[in-house]
Amino acid sequence: MKILKRRTCAETYALDQLSTIDTKGLISRRELMRRASLFGAAATLGTFGGVLGSVGHAAGGKVKVGLDSGAYTPILKEFATEFREATGTEVEFLSYPLGNMYDQNLLALRQGEARFDAFDFWPNFTGDFGPFLTPLEEVGTLEDLNFSDIAKPFQLLNIYEGKTVGVMIDGDLFMDTVRTDLFENADEMKAFQAKYGYELAAPKDWKQYRDTAEFFTRPDQDLYGAVEVTSFFVYAFFINQLVQAGAEKGERYGELFDEQMKPKLVNDTAIAALDRYREMTGFMPSDLAMAMPWDVGRQIFFDGRVAQANWWTDMPKGAADPSISKVADKIKCAPSWGEVTVLPYGRAMGIARNSANKEGAFQAIAWLQRSANANRWVAETFSQSLMDPWRMSMFNEPSSTFPLQAESGFAENFASVSKELLDSKKAYLDISIPGTNQYLASMIQHVQRAVTGQASSEEALKAMESEFEETTEVFNRDRQIAHYDEYRRRMISNGYWT
Repeated sequence: MKILKRRTCAETYALDQLSTIDTKGLISRRELMRRASLFGAAATLGTFGGVLGSVGHAAGGKVKVGLDSGAYTPILKEFATEFREATGTEVEFLSYPLGNMYDQNLLALRQGEARFDAFDFWPNFTGDFGPFLTPLEEVGTLEDLNFSDIAKPFQLLNIYEGKTVGVMIDGDLFMDTVRTDLFENADEMKAFQAKYGYELAAPKDWKQYRDTAEFFTRPDQDLYGAVEVTSFFVYAFFINQLVQAGAEKGERYGELFDEQMKPKLVNDTAIAALDRYREMTGFMPSDLAMAMPWDVGRQIFFDGRVAQANWWTDMPKGAADPSISKVADKIKCAPSWGEVTVLPYGRAMGIARNSANKEGAFQAIAWLQRSANANRWVAETFSQSLMDPWRMSMFNEPSSTFPLQAESGFAENFASVSKELLDSKKAYLDISIPGTNQYLASMIQHVQRAVTGQASSEEALKAMESEFEETTEVFNRDRQIAHYDEYRRRMISNGYWT
């Protein structure tokens, strides 16, 4: 006899709510219940309940700003009060889980009345959100947003059909954070020179990255040579390997499709990139290497278990904070290994096309973009804010961006390395065409299969190509060709691709 799993009270309540909620035609009842079956009724209600329930409720003159997670609550409480005092307009900051950013926002954008007037999103969602976003210059000017102060690569994101539909509020890029107590230790330097035949230093290419990771991997000392994400955010780390491998060969690095939107993934460059990514797991803690989450990866570096981290800019920012890091006085930043500056994820803010208060939304975004406010947004302690610098003034005046780390020299070190990376002649902009969320989902799934040994690199890439083709057909190949052509021209016209 099969014993049925008993539902919790929370699941039963959530299922009842989903069975009766008015979907307003935004999602079919069948699809809603299918998701409840897959992900649980409570989780599904958490994702869709607020969006569906908000239909028909007007803003009441407020500006409603949606942001992922609650990490920014302390500074936002201050901002809400100050914004009201400065403008006379009430602003309400609402939050949603980071993992639900795509579903919640896309659903909210499709409804008749806006749940959010302005909201944050990953730039690679621009292709999907673009039809439902208001071009910023239809409401105000880029000068009002102090746009020229934004670092050039970040200016080139959030463009849909030639129009800017979002502005950065979080500037992610990859850089290396190395342990000075290891990399600058005389005995370590001597041993490395003897083993590899060249001087120990922050790596500048794949060979040096691999060698330094191998050298410092000492499980008996609970010390490891590297840390990379191998779970949800695998896209960022695989694309870095793919981009750098392509640049080494003089190719158009990171070009995922040809001019007819045929995937370019089953080739020597992509296979080598995935092989390299798999190899790096051997230099990480074995109990975590196959599914390393981003938050755990940061924590083991903060705990002093890792010699170097080629990671987003929040890694050195957190590692330099002595309140949460054991290595705060033992780190320095260096450029990410490889020729190309990679800028995966980050956050932008845009205005919903269905907003009834676009002017207020633009005013709120412009207020956040003022130098003094933007600096405070980043300067909050790491535990309160994950926002990283995106404006050149933040790097030109690092003591105001990182006041807690100015005296130690970290602020100046971080700023100088960031400026070098952002000024690089080679940068890779995340694709942001329609369907990008589906393309990335395929990449995440099959890269993980390769990392865990369920498939060879070539098998994983073939499966990825097959699903890429399906996604392209679903979104209409001719339409996708036009959108990807705009992306390609942006990479070429700015000198990143030749």
